[in-house]
Amino acid sequence: MNMLRILGAPRRYIQGANALTSLPDETARLGHAPLAIGDAFVMEAVLPVLDEAFKAKSVPLRYEVFAGEITAAEIARLGDKAKGADVVIGIGGGKAIDTAKGVALAIGAKLVIVPTIASNDAPTSRLIVVYDDAHRIAEVRKLDDNPDTVLVDTAIIVRAPKRFLAAGMGDALSKAFEVEACADAGGSNFFGGSPPLSAIALARTCYETIRRDGEAALEAVGQRLPNAAFENTVEACILMSGLGFESGGLSLAHALTRGLTAHPVTSRALHGEMVGYGTLVQLVHERRPIEFVRELKAFLGRVGLPSRIEQFGLSHPHESDLEAIAEPTLKAPYIRHLRYQIDRDILVGCLRQVESL
Repeated sequence: MNMLRILGAPRRYIQGANALTSLPDETARLGHAPLAIGDAFVMEAVLPVLDEAFKAKSVPLRYEVFAGEITAAEIARLGDKAKGADVVIGIGGGKAIDTAKGVALAIGAKLVIVPTIASNDAPTSRLIVVYDDAHRIAEVRKLDDNPDTVLVDTAIIVRAPKRFLAAGMGDALSKAFEVEACADAGGSNFFGGSPPLSAIALARTCYETIRRDGEAALEAVGQRLPNAAFENTVEACILMSGLGFESGGLSLAHALTRGLTAHPVTSRALHGEMVGYGTLVQLVHERRPIEFVRELKAFLGRVGLPSRIEQFGLSHPHESDLEAIAEPTLKAPYIRHLRYQIDRDILVGCLRQVESL
């Protein structure tokens, strides 16, 4: 067993309403030639604020539009356009953020992440999930270090559709169980070390925060007004979840995203929607009390997350569908972080059992 405990994190994390106005100062600490990368919709929404903020500091800001899918070709295209930049600013959702990471890695620039939704925990991580043209996971690249700065403007995030925050909760609440499974199995985290107690504590607090404040946070989204529950939930979805998974490790709930993204029907779901459902599958595999699993399943329903595979659009799934999902799942490197044996038949049985709860 690897006895080295390793925890990684961004150098700086900033969260709050109107935090975007501090971006020029944060960027200036890192370099003098910033380049922002985001998709067209996001850039249109935030560019007026950014232009005003950067002009007030007499700092020119270049920007490039992300095409919509993070592929090796898209990273290479934007990397060519980013030459001369010493700070890359990734603005938007998970794929735009990971593309900015890929560009920063390619040109050796500092990295600032500005998420505009809280749908996953990509902002704090050094991982770069690259897809192919068919929207399937093709590879995972890694930055040498975590982002230099993560800046979370909750006045922007609260205006995003509820579905995105719900997906963030689905992605985040799994960590309490996945980190525990990884630690119990003697597995390694994403830094090649053992999960430290700090990562386990963060993952547990993340779950507790979402269960306590998640529903009230969604009400704040409806009112477009950040409140304490919303701020707590956003911190759980981005910071606690990000540090928890990367320093704590993953297990079956995330492994299942490999299978779900490989199926042409279920691949259309958001990452956090898949992970929330995958958490139920993992709990069934761990032989948790059935009432506990049902209670969590009810919570997922209340916040608008899928809790049955049919809700991903796969009505009356055949055995061949479940097997097609199981096969790629079993190839995920962290599938071995489990208490009990797993194979295709066992996993298909767990999928069936979640359907019947």
